[in-house]
Amino acid sequence: MIQMLAPEVADAIAAGEVIERPASVVKELVENALDAGARRISIDVRGAGKTSIRVSDDGGGIPAEELVLAFVRHTTSKLTRLADLSVIESFGFRGEALASIAAVADVECSSGGARLRVRAGEIVEQGSGPLLPGVVIEVRDLFSNVPARLKFLRSDATEVATIKDVVSAFAVLHPHVRFHLTIDSRAALSSNGDGDQRRAIAAVYGPPVAAEMLEMTGMPLVTGMVSQPRLSRGSRDGMMLAVNGRPISARSLVYALEECYQGRLERGRHPIAVIDIGIDPELVDVNVHPAKKEVRFRDEGAIFAALQRAVRAALDGSDPFRYRPAETGSEVVTSVTASPLTLHEAPAMLAASETNGHAANGLLRPIGQAGPGYLVAEGPHGLVLVDQHAAHERVLYNRLLERLRTGRGASQPLLIPQAVDVEPALIAAAADHRTELANLGLEYEEFGPRSLRITAVPVELPSGRATAAIQETLAALAENRGDGAIQKAAAALACHSAVKFGDVLDIAEQRRLLSDLEAAEESITCPHGRPTRLLVEWQELTRHFRRNY
Repeated sequence: MIQMLAPEVADAIAAGEVIERPASVVKELVENALDAGARRISIDVRGAGKTSIRVSDDGGGIPAEELVLAFVRHTTSKLTRLADLSVIESFGFRGEALASIAAVADVECSSGGARLRVRAGEIVEQGSGPLLPGVVIEVRDLFSNVPARLKFLRSDATEVATIKDVVSAFAVLHPHVRFHLTIDSRAALSSNGDGDQRRAIAAVYGPPVAAEMLEMTGMPLVTGMVSQPRLSRGSRDGMMLAVNGRPISARSLVYALEECYQGRLERGRHPIAVIDIGIDPELVDVNVHPAKKEVRFRDEGAIFAALQRAVRAALDGSDPFRYRPAETGSEVVTSVTASPLTLHEAPAMLAASETNGHAANGLLRPIGQAGPGYLVAEGPHGLVLVDQHAAHERVLYNRLLERLRTGRGASQPLLIPQAVDVEPALIAAAADHRTELANLGLEYEEFGPRSLRITAVPVELPSGRATAAIQETLAALAENRGDGAIQKAAAALACHSAVKFGDVLDIAEQRRLLSDLEAAEESITCPHGRPTRLLVEWQELTRHFRRNY
């Protein structure tokens, strides 16, 4: 038998689409405050948000005569016509937030000299209240009338971490707004709202992390900051993406961002980023997810390309890895959630003055070779230790990419072609990329169902390494798809062609490698993200040997 759901049941179901957990309440109330033009937003959370969540702001507020109406489902001041859905510039617009919260909690709201209390969707108290700027909303006993949902909340620590993530995202994306978050009477986050995004990032992640962020300037559509390659974390939690100030989830944009760091970060490491895409509201649909977490772009390819241009332009200003003595701290870790942010080179702390790893006043002067594979050189800012394999790998990788761009390969024919046994999948990968492989200098003939005959290899590849190099290059093609596949293949080829860690280089070879490294783009890391060099600054040596007095 078909029947109409009871209003309280329908309201609880609808609320479940918007209010999933305490962090959802914080998100909705903060968005309302931002829509009201607030410049100060305070959030007080108790009992992981289940006991109470209190949000106050200094925005425009709700007129006293409209306070009751604000808690009725689908009442909003953000749009009036269907056509308005295509040009949404506000965070909220469906008129569901307050009604959904009130359906599953005890809510008290004060604004415009009036006060209203709503419990489980029913008004239980109404009257006059303090005449304060903005709105004060307190949400108590969340999900008390829907205990089934209460059971599915995570641990208190997880719920608190999620609330911090929500507030952190708004704080760094809206640096002109002052946010203050307290958890059980203890300050958890406080930004000063002066409009400086770097200072907002410092409030969230700490000053050492903020100092390592690169600003994206002068780019259309895309603004924000991204981390230098030497600053990373072990998860994607540090990537904050937004559209017109609205935090979103977008796999394609995450992929676009991480692709810019290909060859700059080691596998398993992820950048820190705060990126806001400013776009005409008509070109983006923010109404495709009940909680507005996801959006749909009319031209996703253009957004993808714009983001990559902005990030790559910022990364051109990356600094080299620098030595700092152990007493300054062997690692910088600032935690907002369970996953740490780290400045992840061997010693740890960093500084700035060179750009993209290039010395400002001339080339490095070779001094000699140390240990199993390090070159020692003198530069304008201090002593430089160079990993000879990583450095040569970067030089050769850039050279191979240039051949791919120009379509002019440089190969050496083999006097005796070499037969290489490979899996059918690798033969198929080779066939799909035959032209690109030829541009890299690798030429072959099919030699049976499970074998290739190599007729030419890149001029830099020693013939004795050809078999292993080809197998790994083809494996990289088979394991990766899209435009990144051939870059991964080039990295594998460069690795096998580069001088080995432990090879002895004469002074002329050292000079040539250092010169090539200085001229190379993105030279601070090898194609796999490992550092190519370490700078020990003159001032550090002066301090260590007490030559500063």
